Amino acid sequence: MARNYCDVRLLLLAAAAAFIFIQIRLFSSQSQYAERLASAVESESQCTSQTRLLIDQISMQQEKIVSLEEAKKLQDEENAQLKTLVRDLGRKGLQGLISKIEVPVAAVVVMACNRPDYLERTIASILKYQTAVASKFPLFISQDGTNPDVKNKALGYNQIVYMQHLDFEPVHTERPGEIIAYYKIASKTLQVGLG
Repeated sequence: MARNYCDVRLLLLAAAAAFIFIQIRLFSSQSQYAERLASAVESESQCTSQTRLLIDQISMQQEKIVSLEEAKKLQDEENAQLKTLVRDLGRKGLQGLISKIEVPVAAVVVMACNRPDYLERTIASILKYQTAVASKFPLFISQDGTNPDVKNKALGYNQIVYMQHLDFEPVHTERPGEIIAYYKIASKTLQVGLG
């Protein structure tokens, strides 16, 4: 019986050694798997951050493209306005006015936006007194906006030079609550004066 007891102890010892060996192998495999998993998570994190960087760069490039397209659109509109102005100036014979012996002293500028009836009354009133001194004080109509009735009314006078201003840029006031229209009028007056 003592021999059987010894055989059982040897079998138990062999089973315990096999169990410990299996546990060590299992722990080693789990450690390798955990390292690989950590490496995969780190790679995924790097890929995600690089993807975010690329998305941010693409977004910035798209914003630049949009702003460049808007700038091009504004330039195209300004070019169209300048072409129209040159055509109108040629049609109304401003070159003849400038080449005369009398040189203009100052320009009379009527600013208009969207009231053709007021424009007509104003021009009629000015022309009553301006005809005698037209060569010294040429008359200009400066329209701020796109009202077609005002444009047609202004182009109906042969002795007047018509200009149209389309300004899509935002106006920045010096103090909050100030009226934006005053800044636009001042800007247009400066452009007409410098032009």
